[in-house]
Amino acid sequence: MGAPATATLLILAGGDSRRMGRTKALLPVAGTTLVEWVLGRLAGEFEQVLVAARTEEEVPAVLRRLVVRDLHVGAGPLAGIEAGLAAARHPVLVAVACDMPRVDRRLLHRLLAASEGVDAAVPRVGGRPEPACAAYRQSAAGPLAAALAAGRLKAADALTELRVRWLDGEDPALFANLNTPADHRDFLATLDRPR
Repeated sequence: MGAPATATLLILAGGDSRRMGRTKALLPVAGTTLVEWVLGRLAGEFEQVLVAARTEEEVPAVLRRLVVRDLHVGAGPLAGIEAGLAAARHPVLVAVACDMPRVDRRLLHRLLAASEGVDAAVPRVGGRPEPACAAYRQSAAGPLAAALAAGRLKAADALTELRVRWLDGEDPALFANLNTPADHRDFLATLDRPR
C-alpha cells in the first residue's frame, strides 16, 4: 500500500483474558503468538509501532521494547489507548485489540482517513462502537485521561467527550474477538482452510 503512514499503530495486549483462561497475546497462532501474528499483518503500514500491556511479561520477549505500560493499571482498553497516545510520536494513533485478528490493513487506512478533522474515527457495528479498533488524534488524549481520572473506564462512554466520526457499514466479521478457547480454535481452523 505504499510508504508507511505517518501514524502510530498501537496493539492493545493488556486485557484480563478471564474467559480465555490465559494471556491472549501469547496464544499460539501459525508458529508464533497472537500478538506477533497481528503485528506481522499490520505493522508494515506504520512508522511507529507500540504494544500496550500492564507488564512486559504479557508479551513475547522480542516485543518488550515496544511495550508502553498502562498509566491507569486495570482500567481496560482505555488505559492502553491513553498510554499509547502519551508515547506516540505522531498526531494519529490507530489502536487495535490483539484479540481482533481479522482486522485488516484496508480498515486501518479507512480509520486514518476518517480521523482527519476530528478527535477519533470509530467503527460502529450494529449501533455499538468498537473503540478498541479505532483511530485517535492527540486531541483525544486530554479527554480520555480525564475520563480515566474520574473513574469512567468504559472506552465507549469516554467517546462522548470526543468529536467522533463514526464508520458504519463495516464488515462485522473484522471485529470478531477471540474471547474463549473455542473462539481461538475456530480462528485457527480458518487459517488451515485452503483459500
